[in-house]
Amino acid sequence: MKPIATLFLLGVGPLIGLACSCAAPSACWSVSGESLEFVGKATTIQRAGNVTAVDFMVSEAFGALIGKRVVTVYTHSQPMSCGYPFRLGVKYFVSANFDESQLWTSSCSHTRPAIAAVALIRQARAIHAGHPPAQLFGFIGTEPYPGVSPLSRLATRPATSIIVRAVGNTGEFRTKTDANGSFEFSRLPEAIYHLRVELPKDLFIWWASKRLAREYTVGPGKMCEADFPLYPKGDPFAANQPK
Repeated sequence: MKPIATLFLLGVGPLIGLACSCAAPSACWSVSGESLEFVGKATTIQRAGNVTAVDFMVSEAFGALIGKRVVTVYTHSQPMSCGYPFRLGVKYFVSANFDESQLWTSSCSHTRPAIAAVALIRQARAIHAGHPPAQLFGFIGTEPYPGVSPLSRLATRPATSIIVRAVGNTGEFRTKTDANGSFEFSRLPEAIYHLRVELPKDLFIWWASKRLAREYTVGPGKMCEADFPLYPKGDPFAANQPK
């Protein structure tokens, strides 16, 4: 899968001030069964210079990694180099690339804690089973520092029964998040869509105006992901954010 949109890693605590910038491709990409993705728990983490090697016990593998039970993934050790901050004992969805016969990932990829990847994992399972994935899908949940650091996703709490509407020139379609915080649209007519999210009064979407203005081009052979990290309105970050 392609990397996610531009991420500025400001960090938390001692990480504040460090920055990582990534390419900013579309939120939609072509369906592929040849991905390098898996779900697994980090069992060992070893750092040597600017490289971190993480061993995973794999519970599900997709694409070219099907059949793997133990996988080693490399990432840069420094946040400013877009390294992903893995934590021991945490289950992750890992999206990797081969570089000189080694699997590498970064904070610019789709890699994230599995609890925040439920919608993405569902699509990977569908592709593995030979079924088409949802055309437009995503995850909605609360985090302590959404948009600030990948570490924030470790404390993700799914937001259930949130109404999501896909609005395009072919009409408006409605669904809601399930118990895992995920949602999906599977039979949308081909068009460009915007999403509208109906939130309780006590929750806020991080950088709402930018996220809600994003366009999702639904068409044959494409899949689009739209995650919405939330935080309480009483959070200090909420003071300067639009609704």
